[in-house]
Amino acid sequence: MTKRVPKTLEQKLLDLDAHLFLLREHLHKLRESPIHLKVISAELRTLVCFSSRTEGLLWRLTEELGVDDRIFLHVPGKLKQDHPLARGLQFSIIPIQRGGKGDPHLTPYYHSLKEVVKDSEALVAAGKPLTHEYLIKAIAQQMGTAHEDEGLEPAIVNLKSIFVGGVEPFVPVLATDAELTLEIGERVLELGERRTVFERQSHEHNYGDLSIVVRLRIKQHIAGRIPLLGFHSYVSDVDISVTTSPSGTVFTLSKHGSEARELLAKYPDDWVPGNDAVFVLSYCSRTRQARTITNGKAHEVVDSCDVGWVHAGELVLEQTDIDHIDFVEKHFLLTYERLISSQNSKSLYELPPNGYGLWKYSDEIEEEGAFPE
Repeated sequence: MTKRVPKTLEQKLLDLDAHLFLLREHLHKLRESPIHLKVISAELRTLVCFSSRTEGLLWRLTEELGVDDRIFLHVPGKLKQDHPLARGLQFSIIPIQRGGKGDPHLTPYYHSLKEVVKDSEALVAAGKPLTHEYLIKAIAQQMGTAHEDEGLEPAIVNLKSIFVGGVEPFVPVLATDAELTLEIGERVLELGERRTVFERQSHEHNYGDLSIVVRLRIKQHIAGRIPLLGFHSYVSDVDISVTTSPSGTVFTLSKHGSEARELLAKYPDDWVPGNDAVFVLSYCSRTRQARTITNGKAHEVVDSCDVGWVHAGELVLEQTDIDHIDFVEKHFLLTYERLISSQNSKSLYELPPNGYGLWKYSDEIEEEGAFPE
């Protein structure tokens, strides 16, 4: 047998970067079709499962670099199989959820994701409790891109016969596992970059680009700042808050709870209270640059705006304040996985306040038929 040459830390980090790219791409497309689970399961098997006598790549790197893999989660305990109510139990979902988002009676803690994957039960199928690692490997090796078996084990057949919210119950389980894996993977890559061990790849033109668009009607002059809304990325641990001020709309970017940069999208020169305005924040993860746009007029590019890599598909709307209601009307809010141009911003401003034209009513789409004009 030919002796293999060990990979360097840089090579392993580049491998992790590539696997996380594939995992992210297919996770974001999972809402379009559940077939993306085939790739997701295979990537999870590579990253977080012990397979082919090798530990998952993510766990090898967290150990080598000393990265904390704990996440604040509600994690249910294991099924008590000797409990009278467990007798004859055929199916159960045992979901893990973000701390504060789950059952308040189940106290959240900082749990090791590796321990959750290895030991926590994700589902009960055909009367058999399945850990997250077992489920990932079963899907990847029996019906995923890792392998397509001629047959399926009874527990998987049982799961494929059940639909919750229109999908098999293992779909949201693996989607959650994928998001949590991306979060720990991001910590590893971030540390690798800080130590200048490797340089992250952009993979495609718009990878890591994001834009936030808000269309507002400011009813009257504002004396101070009024919070409007905020986003949070659990994967990148980045917050983006939006406030209105006497000078315009302010976008504040924070990383790990510390403010990194404020960017102002000024009111138009001819603005008067009661007029609409479209404000845009664009951020490029690759160059660590950002800029704002108002009604098609771009403001200067800010170079020193480093909050690392952030992906629009991972932004969660966490904060929607209502104290502004007497001063500001929110007409529409959009997020893009690309950098919005000045012309794009102008076109959005030229739409009606409800955004009609960017979208259509469902009955209009149905009337177009299969071959619209």
